Amino acid sequence: MSLWLKVWAPASIGNVGPGFDVLGMAVKEFGDAVSVHRSDHRGIRIVEIEGAEGLPLDPRENTAGIAAQEVLRLTKRSVGIELRLKKGVPGSGLGSSAASAVAAAFAVNELLGRPLDKTILLRAALEAEYHVSGARFLDNVGASLYGGVVVADPLRREVLPLGTVSRAVIVLLTPAKKVSTRLARQVLPKKVPLQGAISNLSKACQIVAAVAQNDVALFGASIQDFLIEPHRARLIPGFQRVKTAALQAGALGCAISGAGSTIFAVCGGHPQGARVGLAMRRAFPAEASFTITSIDSHGARRIA
Repeated sequence: MSLWLKVWAPASIGNVGPGFDVLGMAVKEFGDAVSVHRSDHRGIRIVEIEGAEGLPLDPRENTAGIAAQEVLRLTKRSVGIELRLKKGVPGSGLGSSAASAVAAAFAVNELLGRPLDKTILLRAALEAEYHVSGARFLDNVGASLYGGVVVADPLRREVLPLGTVSRAVIVLLTPAKKVSTRLARQVLPKKVPLQGAISNLSKACQIVAAVAQNDVALFGASIQDFLIEPHRARLIPGFQRVKTAALQAGALGCAISGAGSTIFAVCGGHPQGARVGLAMRRAFPAEASFTITSIDSHGARRIA
């Protein structure tokens, strides 16, 4: 029996405020782990899923299994691989399925001797996301794979890694109640006001500048969404109260993480992050937990 090879891929924040489907950011603390090894049978077999209920073991219906199969297809390898998946991304809005897909694609590629580079692994993980959700979330997949803050190009299906903001402390408020990504898409308008589009574009550009300058104050102040947040906020009861509480407690910026229900805030230090986290949890009208973390600058990687 061959030894198990283990890979971890971090959770991620999609949109990062104004960058709908374009800006992504990896975060520490949470992520999915995939362990793989060679087996005698051909193809991918998921033998265990830990940390989540109801996920299919059928590799044709699971993002990790689909991504792993896609790597075999791209490398034209006819081998057998067994896979164990350990879910570690809580709630919704933190790129859970993306982390599974990225971890699986990265793990199989490592097991095969790294025949594919990250640009190809990105495509494998995207296909897995598409088969399960019907959409290709480049911002989440790209951030989980590359780490740091990334800019996604939906037209070319490519990702540009920007780097990180070293002093940024990220507070995550994770409600017990999840929000369906499909529902969060359905509430979006077909048309948006020109001024709102201009404002979001300006703030998204400021985020890119903030990462380039490693400026946490500018980064936090740029976390403003004039287009999507007003429509998705009503799916998260108490969101406006939480956001107001976060800003009053000293957060530099606050917004919905991805499609929600997780809410994130950007702070300039850990003491401030602790105050903001407590304020956010107290303001939320239902069960929720908060985590103080930071930007994961490494992305998917092999671990012991």
